[in-house]
Amino acid sequence: MFAGFPVVFLLWLVLCQVAIVTPVHAAENVFTSTTAIKEETVRFAGEGTLFLKGPVDPYLTGTVVTAGLFGLTYLFDEKIRDEFAGSHHGVMRGVTDAGNAVSNPLLHLGVAAAFYGTGALTDQVKVMQLGEEMGEALLLADGATFVLKGVIGRGRPYQVDSSTSYRPFQFKDGYDSLPSMHTASSFALAHVFADKTDNFYGKAACYAAAGLAGFSRVYQNKHWASDVVLGAAIGELAGAAVTRYRSAPAGSVTVAPMAIGGAPAVALLGKF
Repeated sequence: MFAGFPVVFLLWLVLCQVAIVTPVHAAENVFTSTTAIKEETVRFAGEGTLFLKGPVDPYLTGTVVTAGLFGLTYLFDEKIRDEFAGSHHGVMRGVTDAGNAVSNPLLHLGVAAAFYGTGALTDQVKVMQLGEEMGEALLLADGATFVLKGVIGRGRPYQVDSSTSYRPFQFKDGYDSLPSMHTASSFALAHVFADKTDNFYGKAACYAAAGLAGFSRVYQNKHWASDVVLGAAIGELAGAAVTRYRSAPAGSVTVAPMAIGGAPAVALLGKF
């Protein structure tokens, strides 16, 4: 199933200009340090807050555009599904098989863990940090889509005839179409990798790979087109939350809701 993954992934890394650096002094990591675990917890909480606030601040315009695109594709979901109906074979079948294989969210998490583990074991801090960013973006994107899938309960195109068939809050197989987790996961990674390069073609390659994931899900009747639109938006938002938090200047803070002894409260999260 994943036979083509090594070549595709290595090409992706080259195009995105991700360099493996020479070893430096040992850095604390979650395998050996409670301090690193605490730092990761605080960081992930801050990124999660940015992720939740993002659709309104600072991406309100993008949210409106995405909502319009989602609504448009929603209207034509059945026509798009029917357009791709029938036997799939030849080059497109092979391309979309590869797109489906390399967009597997579990595979993405494994790659992120491999980067982090390799960096930690070899004291290559930048490699470890890349694994951190990948993992954090994936957890945000995959977590959000997992919850929404069950809550919304939209029937998959191979399960139902109508794109408006829903069974919300039932968490049933075949009724977990909206949004597409494969797409969200792919766009979260695309954003993290694209953030590592100033080269236009490198960035384009990252998003082309993510776009192939979304197209493959629709082409092979795994998702409605509007599922992919929302999945892409969630993935991009997750990746942006991670890179924004890490690039924030020291001293910046954000407010996050929390509970203390069952009572509502707020916490200040930031970099100091």
